[in-house]
Amino acid sequence: MGIDLKKAKTPKGERVYAIGDIHGCSNELEQLLEMIARDLEAVPLKRHTIVFLGDYIDRGPDSCGVISRLIRLQKSSDRVICLKGNHEEKFLQFLADPDAKASGFFAYGGIETSHSYGVNKRYLNDPVARARKIRNSILKKIPRKHLIFLFDLMTSTTIGDYFFCHAGIRPGIRLRDQSEHDLMWIRNEFLMYGGLFKKVIVHGHTPQQSPEVKANRINIDTRCYDSGVLSCLVLEGRNHRFIQTGNRSSG
Repeated sequence: MGIDLKKAKTPKGERVYAIGDIHGCSNELEQLLEMIARDLEAVPLKRHTIVFLGDYIDRGPDSCGVISRLIRLQKSSDRVICLKGNHEEKFLQFLADPDAKASGFFAYGGIETSHSYGVNKRYLNDPVARARKIRNSILKKIPRKHLIFLFDLMTSTTIGDYFFCHAGIRPGIRLRDQSEHDLMWIRNEFLMYGGLFKKVIVHGHTPQQSPEVKANRINIDTRCYDSGVLSCLVLEGRNHRFIQTGNRSSG
């Protein structure tokens, strides 16, 4: 038997901030973190958790800056959880095997990520052909702590009646038995499912013009790299609301 969003709740006294796909948009990330700080100042409480849903890199201009900011944020608080998205997986696969994985990495925005790590622009004119040179250049420039951060990312977490992951889950499979691939990549089988799950699923991965709220899931990927709107879902008790960059805010 599943749970409906109307009945789902966070642990007593805890507020959760869940942030969608950042995709290299460091300015929007900084703006949203300031908005969260103001939200906490306006209505303080003893316990809060910030959950990032993955896809920190690619497409936007400053993947390196985003990763650096998240590392600093995690260092400052043990209540910051960073999950792994399919773009992080593609990046790590490319670093491990650039010849085989170049097409997929660059098709998903790897040129912008490579540029943010200082790769020579002339390599990026024909990235697939120069994949090994680009990989070697990234490995020379990327801070070791960035690699540790990427390798250590989890693929899901649970808080109260909510299950957080990047893409979604496969219906009919227990939450604890979900594959990492589905948690980072699934779309249609999950998005088209109308039944309830054991937890309400909070995810990103599939961009929408505005947050998508269903009885069984909430999608907060609002295509920040294109729209300038980075979305944060705020959960407290049985209530949910949104904080967004680009002067958008809704209850």
